[in-house]
Formats: sequence, structure tokens, C-alpha cells
Amino acid sequence: MTALAILFLAWLGSSFNLAFASSMVQPDWALALLIGSLLAHRANWVWVLPGIAMHDLIFHWSLWVCLPAATAVPLVLIYLDEHLGVGLPQRLFMLLLVTMMMLPWGWSVQAWLLTVSLTVFVWYVLSKQYAYAT
Repeated sequence: MTALAILFLAWLGSSFNLAFASSMVQPDWALALLIGSLLAHRANWVWVLPGIAMHDLIFHWSLWVCLPAATAVPLVLIYLDEHLGVGLPQRLFMLLLVTMMMLPWGWSVQAWLLTVSLTVFVWYVLSKQYAYAT
């Protein structure tokens, strides 16, 4: 259920981004939701990566914006979790790595900061939900 809810909210966020892009600075709703869910539980890559691919195609007409960095996240997190233990610094680094790909494609620094803030919030909420589920 969480996967469908996140994908629906990402689709809704993409609609907000497309509808209000010229009138206000706003975060990249879809990317924040998808990356937040990937950071909360790395096994979510099965449905997050196709969502990020659709995000890149909708907003940038290319798969080479956020998808390559997001594809590396589960693999790098597996390696780092094995060698360093599960920790916040490596996840924050991966968050910044994936979201910084927005900046060369015309997103403002304010929108990037809003996206990072929303991603941290989504990551926190979903991590808490996954912790209560186990």
C-alpha cells in the first residue's frame, strides 16, 4: 500500500510542478517522495527507479538527469552499510548527490533546498513507518 500511495503522490506532485512552474518556487515533489522512500528502505528500488525514470522523462525528456545517480544509491548503500554500518552520513551524501543533479537542468537553488527539505521529511516519516511495521 505504501508503494502505491507514494507513486500516486509523486504523480500528483508532478502535476503540481507542471501546473504551477511559472508562478511560484516549489520543490520537485515527485523526486522528493521517491528519493525519500528509497533512503528510508533501500529495498524500495524495485518501484522507485521506474518512478524516477518517468520523472526524468516527464520533466527533462531524458533519462540522464537523476536516474543514473539514483540507480547507484541502492548499490552504494549496500556496500556502505556492510562496511560502515547503517548510518546517517552516507544517506545524506546520497541525498545530496541525487538532488544536485537538478541544478544544471534549470532548477533554482531555492527549489533545490525545498526539495532536499521535503526529502528529509519524507525520509523521516517513512523510516518511522517502516520501523513500526517490523
